[in-house]
Amino acid sequence: MEIKNRIWLGLGIVVATSTAFYAGTRQGGMEHDMDAMTEEGGEGGEGATTAEAIESDAAYLAQLSFIRGHLNVGVNLYREDAMDASATHMKHPADELYTALLPAMEARGASGFADELEALAVAVEQKQGAAAVDSAYAALLDAIGKAEAAVKEPDAATLVKVIVDLVRTAAAEYDIAVGEGGVLENEHEYQDALGLVRTAREWVPRLAELTENAAAVTAIEAQLDMLLPIWPGLKAPPRLETAPSVIYGAAARIEIAGLKV
Repeated sequence: MEIKNRIWLGLGIVVATSTAFYAGTRQGGMEHDMDAMTEEGGEGGEGATTAEAIESDAAYLAQLSFIRGHLNVGVNLYREDAMDASATHMKHPADELYTALLPAMEARGASGFADELEALAVAVEQKQGAAAVDSAYAALLDAIGKAEAAVKEPDAATLVKVIVDLVRTAAAEYDIAVGEGGVLENEHEYQDALGLVRTAREWVPRLAELTENAAAVTAIEAQLDMLLPIWPGLKAPPRLETAPSVIYGAAARIEIAGLKV
């Protein structure tokens, strides 16, 4: 899947200054993204290689967070009675992300959660009802939390890397979603991008516990809170009013703020 290159005007000085930084991500990084897609079936630049997830705690936690992001939108679509759309978001974590992450979990002595993934997918696909889906989801989140806890003492810099990875990937997913002139092209990717930003936002309280620089955390939090209104809801409008460059710019500003944690 090719991520489209577009020029968007009038985005402001901060976004303009981040363009050169992200040119390497979207062009030079394209080869890495395609390698990841070949090895692990990733989409929108999503997914570190298995070796990276073994070696890097940030890559490992980001991969688990990608799974959380997909599940977040999948479960919430189910709650909104969009059950068929919900089922499509349940397949990606199990089919593509989880399998590639197994060696990294094993290297850290973390327990897997294949059974919990399957239980949630079955509850959604069989339309077992909100109570069954919520119960399976809670059990799965608990299991993912235990896998995350295999990183014994993550530092603030590691969590910043996770947040930046999530937001940068959300930008790539959103870029796939939006067509020429802002016309919606891919609702699934629109939803995935929202799930990733929501998950990035969930890391902020933990980040605040790991640094004394409250101003840096506030700056990161503000960028994430600014992004969330880009998605008026899980069901996408026919036109998307925000350029992907805005999300890439936020990732750059989060990375800069994170240098001070």
